[in-house]
Amino acid sequence: MSIQTQHHSRLESLPQELQTEIISRLAKNSRKDVRKIMEASPILAIAAAQPQVYENINLRPLTIHPLASLRRYQDYLMDRCLAAGNLKAHYIRGIQEYFHKNNTSVGLSHIKIAAQGLYDNGIYLYG
Repeated sequence: MSIQTQHHSRLESLPQELQTEIISRLAKNSRKDVRKIMEASPILAIAAAQPQVYENINLRPLTIHPLASLRRYQDYLMDRCLAAGNLKAHYIRGIQEYFHKNNTSVGLSHIKIAAQGLYDNGIYLYG
């Protein structure tokens, strides 16, 4: 019986901190590519699940239609992004809470966080 050795890509062989940094930079441009990385490699999935990645993940498409994201996206992604301090996630959640759920105080608090972090849409709404 032969012993199989597992071969890792160069990216998988890097230290996890460096993997996370690389994936975090990728996340700024493509949420879908991060998902593909997580599906392709258990090693990279661990690196991609770090708060740094969720802080930087591109939610721009969701900011265009924040109420539409109520039906299309799990709370898991938004909750991880909020916990990591993603400004676009705070903006999206603020719009959802304020306009859809009529929870103005929670909505305004999220929009305020986005504005204080200098997210343009948050500044526009909050002032």
